[in-house]
Amino acid sequence: MATNRMSRLEVFIGTWNTTGEVLATQGSPATTLSATDTYRWLPGKHFMLHDVDARFGQSPTRSMEIVGYDRASKKYVARSYDDQGGTEVLDVALKGKRWTITGEFVRFQGKFSADSNQLTGLWELKDKKVGWQPWIKLKLERA
Repeated sequence: MATNRMSRLEVFIGTWNTTGEVLATQGSPATTLSATDTYRWLPGKHFMLHDVDARFGQSPTRSMEIVGYDRASKKYVARSYDDQGGTEVLDVALKGKRWTITGEFVRFQGKFSADSNQLTGLWELKDKKVGWQPWIKLKLERA
């Protein structure tokens, strides 16, 4: 049942203060990231909603993600939508304390602290010329 599988993601529920070091990439300069990430259950706990209110340097950006369990593929899947009209489908996985996100052009590998109140990791960005490159060193701390 999807609800049971989704209960594994309870660790995310709540508000997180997010900071990051955005590294220079082929397409953009280095900057900082600060954000508030809020995770909550949709009624029935079959899906988790993730709202992001972020600033890359001085540029605000907002996005929303819906995470659920796809029975056909037997994977957790996230669908992301942003304020620039972008959308993406991502495979996500929680194995022990390790959290991974995999998309066509982005991926993340992170790990929760022992008390699950901090998540640190690295986003990578895929560039057509240079392949995968480090993008954002990220830290989320439970508010």
